[in-house]
Amino acid sequence: MKLSHESKRRLGVGIGAFVLIIGLVFGTSWTLIHFDGPWDFDDVVSGLSGMGDAFDEDDSLNSGNYSARPQQLSKETFDADAFTSLDLDVTSGTVEIKCVSDGPVRVIESGRVAKGVAAYDAATQNLAEVKGSTLKLRQFDCDDERAIDRTVTVELPREVADNMVGITANVESGDLTVTDIACHDLNLTLDSGDVEFAGTVTDALNAKVGSGDATFELYQAPAKSMDVSVDSGDVEITVPNSTGFKASLTVGSGDFESDFLPLGYDGETILNLEFDNGDKSATYRFKVGSGDMSFDSE
Repeated sequence: MKLSHESKRRLGVGIGAFVLIIGLVFGTSWTLIHFDGPWDFDDVVSGLSGMGDAFDEDDSLNSGNYSARPQQLSKETFDADAFTSLDLDVTSGTVEIKCVSDGPVRVIESGRVAKGVAAYDAATQNLAEVKGSTLKLRQFDCDDERAIDRTVTVELPREVADNMVGITANVESGDLTVTDIACHDLNLTLDSGDVEFAGTVTDALNAKVGSGDATFELYQAPAKSMDVSVDSGDVEITVPNSTGFKASLTVGSGDFESDFLPLGYDGETILNLEFDNGDKSATYRFKVGSGDMSFDSE
């Protein structure tokens, strides 16, 4: 059968479209086979278009060298009556202190393990030990060739969590979270990391914050003293509205906000301002450099 000129033109267009579709399917399949890592639509488009900024090769290589999910590296248990205080040294990584209903005290370390490395070989050596009446935790070498994204969880049964004598924490670039814990004294030195405390401090709270961020949600505020200073970081403190205290405040170029302040406070640089609340029984001191601090009622 002899084809007309128009039929030949349409047939040529159809064949060309078919070849183009086959080429796209083949190109996409080759890209998916020859590249590692998590893929989504942006990654496919990036592979087809040749644009490298849509895919981070370093992240892909890093993910491929370690387990996709965190694994338990170690677990230690201690008797509930073995200690009454905590001493925490957090260089990097994440440490979480939390209350559980019952059972022994457990210190659990987890992380993403390098391929070819056994989980127990990646565990931090001498992570936790009891000295005298204190449980000491030392979180060093958080990310190394053995494991990354290390996390340490300390589980305190209710009988321990409600009766801590003291908590001392030195935090550099790591993250520390303390939840539903009651102690007499809390002492914190924070460099550039993040700290969140939610619980009760019955007697004294002392905190020195550099460029990091600290949040204190106090179910019961210290009845004796509170001394908090911040350099260039950010500090947020909340206490019950009924808290009784007499406070002194010094502010440099930073900012201090509080719903306990007198109405005439303008928030500008001040050398010394005093304010109080309730029975004025506790002595509080706040010092702000170039950072921010808030002190509010719940």
